[in-house]
Amino acid sequence: MCGILLHYCSNNDLLENDLIEFPEGTELGPTTCVNESSIFNKIIPYIAARGPNYSSLRTVRAYRTSWFSSVLSLREPFTKQSINVDDRYYLQFNGELYNKEVSHWGNDSLYIASLLKDLEDDGSVIDVIKSLEGEYAYTVYDVKSAKFYFGRDPIGRRSLSYSVTANNELYVASVTGAVECFHDCIGGTVYEYDTQTKSLHDNQRLRPPYEVTPKLDMEFVSLSIVSKNLYSVLRESVKKRIESIHPAHIENSPIAVLFSGGIDCSVIAALVCEVLQENSYKCGKPTIELLNVSFENPRTGLLPSDTPDRKLSINSARIIQKLYPEIDIKLVEIDVPYEEYLKFRPSVIDLMYSKQTEMDLSIAIAFFFASRGKGFLTLPHGERKPYQRHGIVLLSGLGADELYGGYHKFANKAPHELVEELTKQINNIYERNLNRDDKVIAHNGVEVRYPFLDEYVIKFSTVEIPINYKVNKLILRKVASQYLKLDGISEEPKRAIQFGAKSAKMTKDSNKHGTDLLNRN
Repeated sequence: MCGILLHYCSNNDLLENDLIEFPEGTELGPTTCVNESSIFNKIIPYIAARGPNYSSLRTVRAYRTSWFSSVLSLREPFTKQSINVDDRYYLQFNGELYNKEVSHWGNDSLYIASLLKDLEDDGSVIDVIKSLEGEYAYTVYDVKSAKFYFGRDPIGRRSLSYSVTANNELYVASVTGAVECFHDCIGGTVYEYDTQTKSLHDNQRLRPPYEVTPKLDMEFVSLSIVSKNLYSVLRESVKKRIESIHPAHIENSPIAVLFSGGIDCSVIAALVCEVLQENSYKCGKPTIELLNVSFENPRTGLLPSDTPDRKLSINSARIIQKLYPEIDIKLVEIDVPYEEYLKFRPSVIDLMYSKQTEMDLSIAIAFFFASRGKGFLTLPHGERKPYQRHGIVLLSGLGADELYGGYHKFANKAPHELVEELTKQINNIYERNLNRDDKVIAHNGVEVRYPFLDEYVIKFSTVEIPINYKVNKLILRKVASQYLKLDGISEEPKRAIQFGAKSAKMTKDSNKHGTDLLNRN
């Protein structure tokens, strides 16, 4: 996982060609860069936080471009960014690829660099991007054509924004803070900026929109085989998201799961346990951290220990621990006092920009504290001890509601209405959720991965599952109970994180609605 920041300015002579490297632990502020842009300099600390292992600033006067990159290293060999590919291409890459050929090169960035290097003169950068399988964002500069390419994967699982100013400056960044005039990249769109014509094109798509099948199986004839096949594709999705991490990380740093205790994250946690059980790691007993966040809420009077998600997570963790005694499963109870909420509220509002509603804040701040991972373990005799998350790869159950009809508002819809709603939900998830969530989670120097949003899982779920199997997540509950033995969890009702963790409506001002714009003070 990496942070991306690029600035091109046709009217600005950079001071000199340079590559400045900042080792792990370097404090980077807004005066780090030799670039004269105050916007570029302001964004640098946000980018540096995403990749705590390494940062660099590259400036190339001939192309009037500056690249600032940061790296969170998860695969060997360690690869510095940005990458100069034979003086023809300059590459920044943020994310994880699951193409089988990646293993030959060791990591994603070197694999993409090899594809660019092997392009014939008439080859297309866009064709290279279309061949990638995974969750990612990128920038590529082609020296020969004098064009920049940038964008997000087909689902939009990594955040990326851009700005083209009135004087034809181009900015591209993983996160910007509350800097105006940036636009979130559309998931699956390849953006092409031509420095000769000063024009931006966004008419290239990596895939067509997903279409949810309207087919029905009112007799549930296929329920058994469909649930078995869904279990298989989900298991494979979790497996490749674990096995693509360099083994040393798994042996020395646990896999973490964002854990409310509900069915979505419990399915992910159980599948992680299955995958770890079938692999023999030198470290002995593998560890999983279940990260549960709960807030002190003055409006309700509830303490973190009283929230619905805390109670549910304790029960669900016990069920999973009994099912997988070979795995060291730690429930990390992350308590957020109201004073702590107030302290970090301005920072989270800044990070999640351009999202600006009360609902966005209540979700974003829950993910921020969960990924921060500063909590407690409850020992066998009831005492609690402080515990800091060690895992740097976090798995999330996001996407299950959009694929399997988990939202309450879907419960009484006619089949054709449910088809329309779910089609809209999965195709817009990059805008509704992913851009915001990646910004706040990655700020804590971790990477989040989404097994339900694997492209094969989405394709199977939209094409092969009858629409009536998606009422109240029937199909996922079937997988949970029949194949993962999560009977005590599979019947739990859906509860949004902001209500389960009590991060919504934190004050006694009960007139606020989720769609209300934030008071930034």
